[in-house]
Amino acid sequence: MLEYETLKARLTEDEPLLFIDEVHPTQATKVTSGWIKKGIDKAIETTGSRTRLNIIGAIRLGFLSDTITHQYKTVNGESIIDFFDKIKRQYDPSHCIGINVVLDGAGYHRSAVVIEKAK
Repeated sequence: MLEYETLKARLTEDEPLLFIDEVHPTQATKVTSGWIKKGIDKAIETTGSRTRLNIIGAIRLGFLSDTITHQYKTVNGESIIDFFDKIKRQYDPSHCIGINVVLDGAGYHRSAVVIEKAK
């Protein structure tokens, strides 16, 4: 926490701090309860789909209009690296001295290739 507070205190306007995370919403209808007489089968319409989205997003505190999102087939080290490239394109290097990112402890965030790319 101290490291984070120190980082926030020293940031300048041209040095964004982004928080990155992934979401995986699904569409999978599952009937968990209902009022049906015991011993009687009743057909219940469902979506019949197990569609899953994989979305990576970045939020810059205090600048919610700078939010960046992108959908991927899967989330892994390669998609995180691709997302880093999208972030770099969002910020003009002539006006940005560095980009700070905060990631959680997911394995693909800690992989050697992702750490190297982040540097």
